[in-house]
Amino acid sequence: RDTYLAIALAAIGAGVVGGAVWYLIDRFTSRGSLGHAVDGIPYLGAIPVDDSGPAPTLADGHSASSFQSLLHEIEGQTTGNVLLVSSPGPGQGASSVALNLSIAAAQAGRRVMLVDADPSAGGIGQFLSSGSSPGLSDVASGTATLAQASRMWTLDDGTQFPVLPSGDTLTDAADLSGMLVADAFDVVSEHADFIVIDVPPVMWSNTTSELGSHADGTVLVLADSADPAAVTSAIEALDAINAPVLGYVRNRSHGAGLLAPRRVRSALKRAAVFAVGVLLGYVLITGAQVAWAWRTVETEQLDTQAVEELIDRQGDTETQVDDAPSEEAEEDAQELMDSDEPPPAPPPAQPTEAYQTMLFIGNDRVAGASDVILYLVRPTNGADPFMVSIPRDLYIDNPCTGGGSRVNVLIKGCAKEDINGPTLLSYQVGELTGIEVDHFAWFDFDGFVDVIDAVGGVEICHEYAVRDRQAELNMPAGCTQASGEQALAWVRSRKTQQLVNGSWKSVPGASDLQRNQHQQDVMLTLFSELKSFDTVTELTTTAASLSDTFILDDGLSLTAAVELAWSLRAINLADINRLEIPVRLTRSTSGQSILVMTESFDDILRAAYGDSLPLDDDRETTSAGL
Repeated sequence: RDTYLAIALAAIGAGVVGGAVWYLIDRFTSRGSLGHAVDGIPYLGAIPVDDSGPAPTLADGHSASSFQSLLHEIEGQTTGNVLLVSSPGPGQGASSVALNLSIAAAQAGRRVMLVDADPSAGGIGQFLSSGSSPGLSDVASGTATLAQASRMWTLDDGTQFPVLPSGDTLTDAADLSGMLVADAFDVVSEHADFIVIDVPPVMWSNTTSELGSHADGTVLVLADSADPAAVTSAIEALDAINAPVLGYVRNRSHGAGLLAPRRVRSALKRAAVFAVGVLLGYVLITGAQVAWAWRTVETEQLDTQAVEELIDRQGDTETQVDDAPSEEAEEDAQELMDSDEPPPAPPPAQPTEAYQTMLFIGNDRVAGASDVILYLVRPTNGADPFMVSIPRDLYIDNPCTGGGSRVNVLIKGCAKEDINGPTLLSYQVGELTGIEVDHFAWFDFDGFVDVIDAVGGVEICHEYAVRDRQAELNMPAGCTQASGEQALAWVRSRKTQQLVNGSWKSVPGASDLQRNQHQQDVMLTLFSELKSFDTVTELTTTAASLSDTFILDDGLSLTAAVELAWSLRAINLADINRLEIPVRLTRSTSGQSILVMTESFDDILRAAYGDSLPLDDDRETTSAGL
């Protein structure tokens, strides 16, 4: 039953195997390590991860010391003062390093000029409020002088350094390597310690190669995930333009060591991917199987509006009852109306939102009538849920005939009005209780047996051995883990006998009302079996496997059905109120035994709940429809 644990172990196992295989493949098929790609290139330092912004300034940033150390390392690696700052590919933070390196130099008292040669959205231009034009491209094309294109960037502490924006898009990239740019850099070099030029990724733009002719070297910015082949290509390209790599910076790094292949880390990531893949695969496959099985569930329309329209058409027309109560029954009803107590009355239906309801219908195919009518109601205001069994011989209104009948024959429906049985029965249960039926589940006896067997049976306990030959009931004394057949016999038994002191005697009170008690006992035990399901998937799969054993209303989706069943797990079964409908036995004119209510369902609810349910205290009570 530890389904979740088994799934988790399977996913972990798949992850371990997948990660190990990936490690071996990476270990023996790798085209070279990142450490090998930068072999012989000076390591200038690592810039730690800083979440304060895309390019945090150094006044209060915790990365300030890293950039200051980077500045000292660069000064130790070159005597030149024109430096390119680039990377093998986009997204590795070259612009952020160029900006912060310039700030560090200015704060250290160096005379520095920052040149933005990367016109992309990720370049330095995003931090300039004065715009990108005029700028470097305008100087290169001769449409602006260096003085006209430069801006002065003032830091919070008063430190200043000039910035040359990227300018408008160049008509000819070759202009960047021309004399106008060379002369401009020569002028700046006479007064500056550093000219820091932020250029696009080496292999992504001609800008880098054109400006390389003015530079003394390049600071290469690498992310931990840099591709070794791309790094090698970038280093070779910079050598070719005479702007060799002075050293590399490990940017946005969680470590401080040399860049090296992260085979273990990569393998762990792949292991996680494999594990998640197994879990997703399990969910998708199981979901597909359940969804397919659920397609086979037979449904019937629940259209209580059709019953209301039928009643409206009947209006006040008097219709002959199909099986009117006898004079004795009429006298019983008259006595009730003449008494001081108000007669029983069905309360008007409450708003659907006030309750979550499910009507369980057990059908006797031979008799063509419902043998089990069990109504489960869960108030949404936090009050305890309740269940009530509707006696099958209860005499109520039958909208199909315009008269009255036993409640169990309503399952036959009203063919002439195209109203199915579950709809007709659900509507009248709603009228009887004053609580509208949301959904129904309709079982025949074979389906009932299958459901009980699917959950491993239900426990039924007796003080004495019991039997009922007509219902094929035979159980020993004590507790029995009853099969579906045994549970069915128990809930159908009307003439139960028990073995007391060696003699078979009728169980006191054995009747339809006792059957109602049995039905509720079995249903509660069935609910308790829901707690044995470890996962929603397990419950859903079991329900889908029983898809041909019951009929549901067409408004109950797979998700809603599973959610309803799963929510019952949270209910303390001892908190479910088991309500009983008080009845009086009488006979119809044809001699049929029928039951009539002696108390309204409204009063039954008030006795059990007081004012904790949303009932209307001021509504009028009427005849119970006898």
